[in-house]
Amino acid sequence: MSDSSLLNALSEDELAHALLQQQVALFERALDDIAEHTPEISLNQAAARVGGLKSPVPGLWLVITSDLYIQHANEQAGRLLDMQSVALLGRPLAEFLPDAKALLSQVIDSQDAEITVEAQFRGYDGQPVPVLLSIAQEKDTQDRVQYVLIGVDLREYHRIELLQRQAHKLEAMGSLAAGIAHEINTPLQYLGDNLSFIDEACSELLDVLALAEQETSKSPAMNELLQRIDSTFIRENLPAALKRSQEGVSRVRDITRSMRSFTHISETANPENMAVLVQEAITLSAHEVSQVAKVVLELQDVPAVICRRDHIVQVLINLLTNACHAIDSRLNMQIDSGQPGQITIVLSQHEGHIRLVVSDNGSGVEESLRHRIFDPFFTTKAVGQGTGQGLPISRALIVDQHKGKLWCEPAVPQGASFIIELPIQGVST
Repeated sequence: MSDSSLLNALSEDELAHALLQQQVALFERALDDIAEHTPEISLNQAAARVGGLKSPVPGLWLVITSDLYIQHANEQAGRLLDMQSVALLGRPLAEFLPDAKALLSQVIDSQDAEITVEAQFRGYDGQPVPVLLSIAQEKDTQDRVQYVLIGVDLREYHRIELLQRQAHKLEAMGSLAAGIAHEINTPLQYLGDNLSFIDEACSELLDVLALAEQETSKSPAMNELLQRIDSTFIRENLPAALKRSQEGVSRVRDITRSMRSFTHISETANPENMAVLVQEAITLSAHEVSQVAKVVLELQDVPAVICRRDHIVQVLINLLTNACHAIDSRLNMQIDSGQPGQITIVLSQHEGHIRLVVSDNGSGVEESLRHRIFDPFFTTKAVGQGTGQGLPISRALIVDQHKGKLWCEPAVPQGASFIIELPIQGVST
């Protein structure tokens, strides 16, 4: 029996399976093409799936007619585009793949009538879906041209890539900040020691000044000098000025200590006092927070949590920064502007978890957008203020790295609350 006769004898399901098997080699080559750019573990997992391919394809699979309409679509294609696969049939490919015509032209012009590219599909909600796409030109049972598309969802790969870029950036910034903190500590030590000496000396000099004031009647020159230097003002204000200076040095020392702690990249998880990590995050965010809000702490005594301290502090800084932006947005809109900005941080224990709630009385998050705020690059902030990376990275650090939870709820009476739950036993790596 000829190949053509054999194809004519196949049922639609059998034909689909035959077409699938023809694409396995193409799919494997597609994976080889991205071997240099894909994390090894992801590549190994993908290769393992390809090695045992059976119908249906474990990724997007579409058969397209010569006039670029969808003829077959598997269930995974529907899931990737967030709609029923049967709803794809008979619809123009360009509706879901805006570059369809240009891509298929590349297939026609290619030597092997096949290409592998990264393409942007458009999901049901209009959002872009990156896909590693292999496209091949085939012939159907009636010798008509058709195209077979097999695709791998790259959203997880892009998310990991984003986290890696962010980690490298933070590592570089951390090294710089740690160096600066170290350099600042040396003059701070001099300043602190000298202020302590000046404080002790001034205490004795003020006693001398008091005695001198009692002797002014005996020395007109002394009386004139005391009047010129305003001895009363000095006695009343010098001790307070010295105290404020010492507090300032102590404050700078706390900041540099927090910077050095935060920028120290912890390779393993350790038991950490969450109240201490909250204070570190507040210290590092103090300048931005002080511009728009006061911070109210409700920190219960909870067990230590096994976690990576730099990850948790980074998440808290992200949440505090977002809270400041939300409060600033509300104040600029002059809505309920009589309400001062406030950020409340609550730490408590719930069975085998600790819960951290960061709430603000800012502009809040619209209910229709709440499900999207953890999507990479999605932001409700003004242009130039937000990149849409803070919340996705925060969720990845809490959920992926610490097996915890992070979600958003509306705050009462206004604003937003971000809730972190972490298992007390934490993670072991």
